[in-house]
Amino acid sequence: SDRCTMRRLLCLLALSSWGAEALSARLEPARAGRAAASACRACALNVARMQVEAPIKTPDIQLAPTDPKGDEKSDKGKKFKLLLFNDTMNKREYVARILQQSVPGLTAADAYLIMQKAHKSGMAVVGVWVFELAEAYCDLLKAGGLIASVTEDE
Repeated sequence: SDRCTMRRLLCLLALSSWGAEALSARLEPARAGRAAASACRACALNVARMQVEAPIKTPDIQLAPTDPKGDEKSDKGKKFKLLLFNDTMNKREYVARILQQSVPGLTAADAYLIMQKAHKSGMAVVGVWVFELAEAYCDLLKAGGLIASVTEDE
């Protein structure tokens, strides 16, 4: 009786680290008879039946509202201007070429006109887009060495 209880405790400890199949394979003695091996397997299976998994508690999660109020970027009606400023470092032809390369759909003639307006008045509006596009084009112009910024369109 004490021997069986001790064997069950050992099986329980081994089962928690090895698993039921691995335990029955490890407990089968190489030199023991079939009776000892079947007793070990039966013990391992009894211990496996006694194991119960603890319930998993899922945390209560509060989701953020899907339509945040006051977010400028989510407002579909808002448009933003991309402004080009005159600088004394770049040649006019270079500015026109960077404009044409950075803004899709801008012809060489349109790029030259925008460059001329920025050169004469100090600033020119390149175009009006949603915020993400205006910001992307502004970054491309800045990467080309031009002075540009994005402002909200009235």
